[in-house]
Amino acid sequence: MIEDIDYLVSAVMYGPSDIKVKKVLTHEKKDQYGVGYPFEETRNQLLKKIEDGKCYYTLVKQEDTSFEYNVGEEIKKIDIDSEAYLRTDDRKEKKDYLGGLQRLQDLPY
Repeated sequence: MIEDIDYLVSAVMYGPSDIKVKKVLTHEKKDQYGVGYPFEETRNQLLKKIEDGKCYYTLVKQEDTSFEYNVGEEIKKIDIDSEAYLRTDDRKEKKDYLGGLQRLQDLPY
């Protein structure tokens, strides 16, 4: 439910071989329609907040030329063989997967 969202992630940077998230661009949800200024979080910070009960969703850009975004899928912590992974789907793959988010390194700032 949208009212349960604490944070929205709009971009991701993966580490070597795209196996694990290195860092994300996060926005605090302000109200039903507003989000705060972006800030970077590491994978460990994101995992810790999810473990502490914070709710994260992706924030997906509508198209390459647009400044319009839609709330995407929930980012969940999934444990596989005692290792934590961040995923927006329920697949049991040993890698992080945050859907089709923009790559942090591709953003124009």
